[in-house]
Parts: sequence; structure tokens; C-alpha cells
Amino acid sequence: MNKITCPLALRVSWVFILLALSACAGLPVRGTVGGQTIETRVDSEVARYYLGSYLAGNRTNPPLDARIDQIYQAIDGHLPGRIELKELSDEFSVDFAALYMADQIARVPANRRFRSAFDQVYEYTREAFPEGRMQVPQAGNYDVLFVPTYLYKRLTFTGADMAAPRKALQKVGFTCHFVETQDDGTIEANADLVAAAIRALAPSGRRLIIVSASKSGPEVALALTKLGPAETHHVAAWINTVGALQGTPLIDDRVLPEVEFIVGKVNPAGVASMTTTQSRQRFESFRIPKHVFVVNYFGIPTVGSISFLASKGFYPLRKYGPNDGIVLLPDMIFPDGVTLAEVGSDHLRLNDHIDIAGVALAVTVINWLESQP
Repeated sequence: MNKITCPLALRVSWVFILLALSACAGLPVRGTVGGQTIETRVDSEVARYYLGSYLAGNRTNPPLDARIDQIYQAIDGHLPGRIELKELSDEFSVDFAALYMADQIARVPANRRFRSAFDQVYEYTREAFPEGRMQVPQAGNYDVLFVPTYLYKRLTFTGADMAAPRKALQKVGFTCHFVETQDDGTIEANADLVAAAIRALAPSGRRLIIVSASKSGPEVALALTKLGPAETHHVAAWINTVGALQGTPLIDDRVLPEVEFIVGKVNPAGVASMTTTQSRQRFESFRIPKHVFVVNYFGIPTVGSISFLASKGFYPLRKYGPNDGIVLLPDMIFPDGVTLAEVGSDHLRLNDHIDIAGVALAVTVINWLESQP
């Protein structure tokens, strides 16, 4: 007994020590990026200057200001990818690259409009939902299909089963459905289960909103690709939450070998399907039908805002660039949709108010869909 518990106790003690040290790490700063005001700690003087001064229009460092201006001119309005963010991380710092990514997301006109609409609905939902005053007149016209993420039957404490948003949406009148995927299955096998569920809901006469999280993101994308326009005419939108669309280097580097110690044996084929090699090749094959409105929703943390659970992956991933603790930031974005990024949140902390956010997202999506030509 002691041979097992003592090393575990030591490991837990070291985790708490490291977390305590990381909580004090970084430089304090307050600023606004992408319309979101945050007070946090960042990993460099450059990141602090960028958030606290440059973005506020307080340009007091001409050489650095000129260099940052060059970055904006070179990017020419498109979102930076993995290579560009890695270069910025190496030249300045990871937090600088993450904050820059947040600003670039907010500069896209569609993202900015969606953010404004979401913020308004969120504030109303935050007040009305807990008091039972939330009404969604359009709820009867929509089905919501939830697709759970990796190990959802074993890691319920992380919100992997999406129980909280399901309950919240049901409370305000939505008809919710749940796909019983293999909790450690391959992305390809689960995509077939998702496709069957989408196909089965077509006769309902209601429009369908699909909600995925992390590993179920590529499962939904692959299912929609396989079904094509003909069998997805009833699918109105897909909310891609923290989607691991292009896998995660954590799997490549075997950074999280303790998972089986916690949850028991897992399917090695399911793990392999999340490698970046397989995932990026699969990503290139995705063809989401044009009529499906896609919302990418994820967090952008800094060293001062990373949560307890996400920190385990956040620091090893920093050598690849900005990430949310599980996935690299640009790898969660499906093109041709809108992107809603929560600065200061991460892969797991996004769940903090996921019931309120889930209702607000659904309502914002419906309002958006019904206001378009």
C-alpha cells in the first residue's frame, strides 16, 4: 500500500508547489483586447506593454511600436496560423502571440458583430436564467444535438458529458439529444455514430444545432463531410467548442501518460486518431456544407490565467506556441465560420459558466440565423 500511495502523495505535493509558483509567475497587467478587459499576468515585458499600452493607443516605445506595426501590416487582415504564431512566440513571447491572436480574431468584421450580439444576450441570460425568467420563443423550432468529448463516461468532473449546458437548454425550452459515442473510440468510428444521429433527426421538421467539444469537434466535422449537403439540409449550425480539429501535440509527445492511471485502460487506436499527423491530414478532407453556420468557441489564456487542470498541458505546449492547455489556438478554428474567443479562459475553465454561455450561444446563433437573408 505504501509503495503506491507515497509516490502519489509526493507527486500531488509537487503539483501544488509548482502551481503555487506558477500563480506568482509573470508580470501584472490590465488592458483591453478584442473588446474584453482583463487583469492578469503575462510572461514578458513585451506582452505587458502590448496589452497595457500599445492596444490602448499609448505608444511610448517607438522601436517596439514600429516592429508591432510591421507585424500588423504583414498579416494583412488574415488570422495568423501555427507557423506565424510560433515565430512571434520565439521573437517576443507566447503570451504576446496569444494576445495578438485575440486581437486579430476581434478585427474580423463578422467575429466583431457576433461578439457584440453574444455579449448582449449573455448579460441578459446571466440575470434572467438563474431567476427562471429566461424565455426563448424560437426554442420549439430547433433541436440541439450534443456530442460529448473524450472519456466523457469517466471524466464527468471536467464537464466532458456536457450535462450542464444540456440541462440549461432544456430548462429554457429546447429539445436536446445526446449521441452515445465510444468514450475512448476513434474519431472515424464516432463520426459514423454522429452521422447516424444527424440523419435520424431529419424527419422532426425542426432545424438542428449541433454542439461539440474538444475531440468531438473533428467527429462532427467528419460526419457533416460524409453526409454532405443532401443529408444535412436540416442542420442549421454547428457550435465547435474548444475543437481539437487538428489534434494535439500532447498526444504526439506523450505528455499525459498518467491518464490511464486515473481512468483505466484506453483504446490505443482512439489515442492515435488524435495525433497531429492523422488529424491534420483528416482536417484537409473536411467539407462542411455551405449552409451550416459554424461558430468556433474557445479560450485564450495567459500564464496568469491558466487553470489548475489545464496547466498540465499548457506549459509543455508552449514550445509550439500559444495554446489553451490542450490544443494550439489556430488548430481550433474551422474556416468560413465566426470565431468567439474568451480571453483569460482555457480548455477547461471555459466550463466555469457553461450553462449561461450555452444558452446565450444558442440564442445568439438563432438570432444570427434568422436575421440573415
